[in-house]
Amino acid sequence: MTSLYVDRRGVTLKADGEALVFYENGERIGTVPLAPLSRVFMRGDVTLSSALLGKLGERGIGVVVLSGRKAVPTMLLGRPHNDAARRVAQYRLSLDADFCLRFSRAIVEAKLRAQAGFLAERRDSEAALALSADAVPASDWRAASRRSISRARRLRCAASKAPARRPTSRASPTCCPTA
Repeated sequence: MTSLYVDRRGVTLKADGEALVFYENGERIGTVPLAPLSRVFMRGDVTLSSALLGKLGERGIGVVVLSGRKAVPTMLLGRPHNDAARRVAQYRLSLDADFCLRFSRAIVEAKLRAQAGFLAERRDSEAALALSADAVPASDWRAASRRSISRARRLRCAASKAPARRPTSRASPTCCPTA
């Protein structure tokens, strides 16, 4: 899936054969082939024709318009082609308890490894993080994640809530609570 982001003010988009052409002040400033695109995101003052929307829709290329200061998205989707099949497959997998356990275990393990790695990197500079890094040993979360999804989730929550305590010997890092 290749996405194209258009956020330049005053740009006009037109179709030219199998390419999307960009114009600014009536001058051609660039082209992008349609073949690799799956989505086009537009923000700001972008002008395009209904013929271009039709061509994008024929090729199954979705258009997302991000409008306003909060960039609230409005989607215009092309034909769903494999989207529906993908969603059905995801739904079927969500009903498979063994898959859910393996998938959840992999996510929790990856998050905890990343968190432990981050804390280990920061251990030397911030003593409070050294205490948090040791709050849940790696062997604990590996063993717990083998038992059940709920046990792995509880352990993940415990690791993320490990208190940052004041160091006893070094200068207080900025992440420590003041109370």
